[in-house]
Amino acid sequence: MTRQNPFKRALAALRGFGFKQWFLLVLNVVLVVASLASLAGLRLVSGTLSTLSAAERFQGESETRFSQLACFLPVDQGKTEEDIQKFRLSLDGTLTEQSLEAPENGSLYLDAYSGSASVTVKSEGGGSASVKAVGVGGDFFYFHPLFLRSGSYIRSDDLMDDLVLLDEEMAWRLFGGTDLTGLTVYLNNEPFVISGVVSREDDFATQKAYAGDGGVYLSYSALQRLVESASIDCYEIVMPNPIRNFAKGIVGDSFSNGEVVENTGRFSLERLGELLRSFAGRSMRLNGIIYPYWENAARLVEDYAALLLVLTVIFALCPLGFLTVIAVREIRRACRFVKTKVPEKVESAVEKRREERLEQKFNEQRTEEPAPEQREEE
Repeated sequence: MTRQNPFKRALAALRGFGFKQWFLLVLNVVLVVASLASLAGLRLVSGTLSTLSAAERFQGESETRFSQLACFLPVDQGKTEEDIQKFRLSLDGTLTEQSLEAPENGSLYLDAYSGSASVTVKSEGGGSASVKAVGVGGDFFYFHPLFLRSGSYIRSDDLMDDLVLLDEEMAWRLFGGTDLTGLTVYLNNEPFVISGVVSREDDFATQKAYAGDGGVYLSYSALQRLVESASIDCYEIVMPNPIRNFAKGIVGDSFSNGEVVENTGRFSLERLGELLRSFAGRSMRLNGIIYPYWENAARLVEDYAALLLVLTVIFALCPLGFLTVIAVREIRRACRFVKTKVPEKVESAVEKRREERLEQKFNEQRTEEPAPEQREEE
C-alpha cells in the first residue's frame, strides 16, 4: 500500500476544513505577512542614517575590519584640541604595537571632533539671528556628508580661519536664497566668508531630532575664538577593530569621562537585544551629557528598530507554534508508520529471501540428481 502524496493529502484536508480551521489558517497567514512586513521595516529603518556608514566607506576593499565609534562628553567636561592631538599620538603608538600598518600614502584611522555654542549671526543686509554654531575639526563632513546646495565644505587647511558654512534654513532666513558663496556674514560681530550652504539630512529621525530654526558650521578654533567657554563634546573615529571591543576599549580608556557608542553594527540583532534588556533605564540621563542632534536621531532609529524587532517576534510566535504542532503530528505519524509498516516490510523481505534460498537449494538438488536414463543403465 503506497502512502498518499503530501500535497494531495493537504488539499484533501483543506476541502474538509470548517469555520474554525479556516479562521486559524487565515489568522496565521496574516501573522506571517505581518511578521515579514515588520522584518522588512526593520531592515529599512536600520539603513536610514548615512552618518553611521563611515566605517564601510573607509574600509572599501580592505581586508582589515574597521569600526566607527563616537564619544559624547558631559557638559563642562569637554576636551581641547590639544587633548585630541595627544590621543592621536597615543593611538599611533598603540596601532604600531599591534603590528597594524597603514597602507602607502594612507591612514589607519579617520577622526573628527565638534563642539557647539550659541552665537549671533548678522548679514550685511541687516538680518540677524541667534543660532547654535557647531565648531568642527578633523574630517567632520566625512562622518556627516551633508548635501551641498552651493559652495564647498570648510577646509582644514584654511589659513585665515574665517570660513562659515550655513544650513539651508539659515541661508533663506538671512539672504533669501542658497547661492551665497563668497558673501560675508558676521558671527558675534566678527566677519566670516560663506564657504557654502548645506541641507541637513532629510530622514524622518533627523527631522524629529533637529528642532532648531537653522545653524552654522565653522572651524572649532574659530568657534573657540568667538566663545572662550566652548569645548569639544563629541569625538568620532573610524579605526581598525581586529577583535571584538578592541577599538571601543582604546577610545573608552582615553575618554573615560564620556559615553562611547559603537555605531558599526548598531542595529544588529545582538545590539538590539541588549537595548531591549536595558530599555527601562534608557530615558534616564544621569551623566550630564547632551547629545547632538545626529545622536538623538540614531537613538530614535534604535527605538523604532527595537520595536519592529519585538513585533517581528510576536507576530511570528503563533505561526511558529502551529508549525511546531503540525511538525510534532507528522513526526508521530512517521513514528507510527515506522513501527507498523517497517517491521511488516522487513518480515516480508526476510520471508521472500527465505523462499528464494529454498528455491535455490531445491534447484541445486535437482541438478545434482542423475537423469532417469542414467539410473536405468546403472
